[in-house]
Amino acid sequence: MKTFLYTAIMLALSSVANAQSAYHAETIAESDLNGTARYIGMGGALGALGADLSTMSNNPAGTGLYRRSDASFTFGGVFTGNEGAMGHDRGRMSVDQAGVLFVLGGDGGSLRNINFGVNYQKKRNHLTNFAGGLDLAGGSQTFQLAEMATDAYYDNNAFGILADHTAPKRKSDTGELVYDGIFDDNYLAWQDGVDKKFQFIGLPATASNYRRASYGSNSQIDFNLSANIIDRVFAGISVGIYTMGYDREAAYSEKTEYADYILRNRYHYSADGVDVKLGFIFRPIEDSPFRFGLTAHTPIWYKVRDYNNLNVNANSIYGNTVVGDYTTETFECNFRTPWKFGVSLGHTVGNFLAIGAEYEYSDLPSCKYYYNRGDSYASDFVPINENIKANLKGQHTVKVGLEAKPDDAFAVRLGYNFVSAPFKNDAYNHLDYNSSYTETDFTNWKDIHRITFGVGYRYKGGYIDLAYQYQMQNGDFYAYDYGGNYNAYSSTGSCGAPAPTRITNNRSQVVATLGFKF
Repeated sequence: MKTFLYTAIMLALSSVANAQSAYHAETIAESDLNGTARYIGMGGALGALGADLSTMSNNPAGTGLYRRSDASFTFGGVFTGNEGAMGHDRGRMSVDQAGVLFVLGGDGGSLRNINFGVNYQKKRNHLTNFAGGLDLAGGSQTFQLAEMATDAYYDNNAFGILADHTAPKRKSDTGELVYDGIFDDNYLAWQDGVDKKFQFIGLPATASNYRRASYGSNSQIDFNLSANIIDRVFAGISVGIYTMGYDREAAYSEKTEYADYILRNRYHYSADGVDVKLGFIFRPIEDSPFRFGLTAHTPIWYKVRDYNNLNVNANSIYGNTVVGDYTTETFECNFRTPWKFGVSLGHTVGNFLAIGAEYEYSDLPSCKYYYNRGDSYASDFVPINENIKANLKGQHTVKVGLEAKPDDAFAVRLGYNFVSAPFKNDAYNHLDYNSSYTETDFTNWKDIHRITFGVGYRYKGGYIDLAYQYQMQNGDFYAYDYGGNYNAYSSTGSCGAPAPTRITNNRSQVVATLGFKF
């Protein structure tokens, strides 16, 4: 067991491949429901209603409905449904939005006004926590590590780094180098008595535990220009600048018949990107407030950087101890999110009621990693992009919301926001033995359901809005690869696929917006 667990360290030390996958692509491409308290309170369904600074990130034409300049600032807190883990709290406070829009006026004819604005907004809050025991049903992470070590053994033709550190060697009577099949405290190796095929094996776990905390955010600044044409057609464009910082810390431990170990990982991801968003709102009937909107978002072109830190500590019943620590070099590449298209509807009843509905589609399988130059390693991204296509699926977002005003000063808002699952049911994280990424776990997240509520107060020259949203999401957590093409061996035979552990990403958010009209 001692030498085999050392293999896990060498898997990182001998890394040549980058760490990207469908699961990393989802982390970058996804968005939260965030922005002003009014926007959140109505479930984000303002694509056709407009007149909110957060529409710069959704339907840029929405700012064309402004008649007065506006400035707002939003702050709040996010609180996860799980207890804090890895020394991190279950909740965090943050600034979620800050922006200003200037109504510049028109030409006195059909062009009623041109508006220009800038808005900062939190695109995604990466705060999640999970801690607890796992039911592996006799499985073990060591089965996947064994499969990876076996692949490395054959790819290195038995003389590579992994083979040198894991395979026992002796000379035969004829002087040939041969490999003994040994299952003891020093080696986990198995040799088929028929074809002499050498293969590493795993040990069934008697107990396991997993702890993880992720944090950081993806933020954007939108520069918006919009126009109002005869109060019937509104058009807008936003250029978005994005910045992302994502950190994840995890600790996975197992006990087996021969040893216990803990594998700690820290993963850091940062990115900067840019996109362009186009939007239109049409009021087709002159004497009716009914309107519909159309939007198209280009991909976000990101420059990404990441690195991974590995620490392993193992102890066998024979008194052997293995301690290792390794940090990869920073890896840089480019990433492209999908195109997004949306359609929205909006209607008002006097000054009393506003109703909005919206649908958006994002083709997640078209996410792509790439280089901007003719790099000799560009072919590394071919299997990664194929992995994205195989595991992600097109995503649908539905938003509905309403705002009721019992009088001109007060408003009450309700909303519902649905986002379909990004992963296919049989998705899995394929981890190559030469990857610099050393976490074998992954989670297949399901649909997101958000229920929102908000209130607002308007006074001369300004407004105060409050909003609350509750997010519900389940996921299937796997401690290691269950869908690969290998047949891992243990001392008692083949290892079956581990059952998933159901985890949640339920959380609450409370925000407040302070705004000024001028």
